[in-house]
Amino acid sequence: MIIREAQDTDINILSELMTHLGYPTTQHQIAARYQAISHHADYVLFVAETEKQVVGMVSVMLVLGIEQDGVYGRVNALVVDPQSRKLGVGQQLMKTAEDWATAHGAVGMVLNSGNRTERQAAHQFYRTIGYEPKSTGFVKKLC
Repeated sequence: MIIREAQDTDINILSELMTHLGYPTTQHQIAARYQAISHHADYVLFVAETEKQVVGMVSVMLVLGIEQDGVYGRVNALVVDPQSRKLGVGQQLMKTAEDWATAHGAVGMVLNSGNRTERQAAHQFYRTIGYEPKSTGFVKKLC
């Protein structure tokens, strides 16, 4: 398995992966999002590739908070293709995300994961790799 930064040529599969995560996304949408992220120093998008096929991705950003000292890494999205789950892909992606954040001065990592029933396996995965449930996230659309 190879973990590398995403490239323009990954747009098609990134769209599919986001749909697997529960966020149906067109190729046009993901291309625009990718372009914004790829030009921002505090964001990175890694993909996992096996046998020259992308099977997972993790999007990470750096954040500053007023509530505590230091920079934190924030996982925006983690998804592994259903056929490649339970093979260590997610764990490798998260390790890469953590290493990147640490190299950029982060003292910790945070993420949100939905409270839906279908996310229970993801919650167990996060616990297994050392993450603790600490809060409930809230969302409000502004437009």
